[in-house]
Amino acid sequence: MRVQELSKNLYKAYNEFLNSIPYSMLYYSLEFKEFLENFLQCDSCYLIACESDKIYGILPLMSKKGIYGEILNSLPFYGSNGGVLACNAEAEYMLIESYNKKALEYASATYIQNPFKQLQGILSDMIDERIGQLVQLKPRDALLLDFESSTKRNILKAKRYNISISNDICYIDFLYDIHHKNITDNGGIPKEKRFFDAIHSYFDNKFYKIYTALYNNMPIASLLLFYFNEIVEYYTPCTLQEYRNLQASPLLIYESMSDAYDNGYKWWNFGGTWLTQNGVYRFKRKFGSINKPYKYFVKINNQELLHVPPSTLLAEYPYFYILPFTR
Repeated sequence: MRVQELSKNLYKAYNEFLNSIPYSMLYYSLEFKEFLENFLQCDSCYLIACESDKIYGILPLMSKKGIYGEILNSLPFYGSNGGVLACNAEAEYMLIESYNKKALEYASATYIQNPFKQLQGILSDMIDERIGQLVQLKPRDALLLDFESSTKRNILKAKRYNISISNDICYIDFLYDIHHKNITDNGGIPKEKRFFDAIHSYFDNKFYKIYTALYNNMPIASLLLFYFNEIVEYYTPCTLQEYRNLQASPLLIYESMSDAYDNGYKWWNFGGTWLTQNGVYRFKRKFGSINKPYKYFVKINNQELLHVPPSTLLAEYPYFYILPFTR
């Protein structure tokens, strides 16, 4: 077995490997690879452990050049999970060793664990932690039994207001507008308009849906979901502030979880929650989520990065993880 860079003639084998791994996620897909390359204007180096044309393991890597050197991530863009996926221990070991050697060649290198498969032995100087929150999907009634009582009441409240649910992608502009306002009001960094405009160019309809809650035929909340293999990614939620008391968001989540189960999906991934995000953690926990803690392994080779203001690093390496800013 050897480690080499993925080439186009192995794309078919790559997809076959991904489909054979139950915990492969959207972030490993070739569609997401192409999206990142173009949207971030960055370089990719996807490593594979293979024998002949059969793939036994993969490691997606993206890099970005800047004035403080080149930054390596697996993977960039809002904490996209990366790391090694392998079907045997030899492939795991070879890919981790390859990553550890590569990590020494960059100003900063960050390896984000897959919450379903948390391999160790990753070279690092610092560790940043997240709590992965995942829901095992079930039939509609069984799913509801796992929700906390307050969430059940909120779903019933939304139904009493006759809120209806649409999954028409025509509400994508509404989703962007309210997402941008909500995140900006909270001092966060919203996803750019060009991200929402680009979705249909890189992902066909089987990869994503937009669920929208309608009150008196007016959109008041929306949710962007991505689908891959057995996993649904809870990607971008938004709610009009003045209608939050109608509890459209819990109904949106419940209905889209139920639909996902009916369509063969097994896991709902709420994504990573910072250890300090108590409110966000509690909200996701109320849907019966289980904790899957995972880590960012960060190797710093250019010590100058430790003294650069975060705003400068964010501007120089947009959407890439460089180091924990608390350090």
